[in-house]
Amino acid sequence: MKVGDLIRDKGDNDLGLVLSEVRSYGLGETGPDAEFVMVQWSLYESPQRMVLAAIRGGWVEVISEAEEAL
Repeated sequence: MKVGDLIRDKGDNDLGLVLSEVRSYGLGETGPDAEFVMVQWSLYESPQRMVLAAIRGGWVEVISEAEEAL
């Protein structure tokens, strides 16, 4: 997952734009439960954290990947 990816919440069909690289809570934990990205969802005024476990669990899907800059 990278900045610029368009994602969809399968529960409410809300669309979101990934705004940050993958970050970690920094509590010594690793894996998708400790990692998150900032997402601007269409239903919220400000960016929200989304843990990567949402992707692995199938609750959120990437519907369009950002293109790499040349």
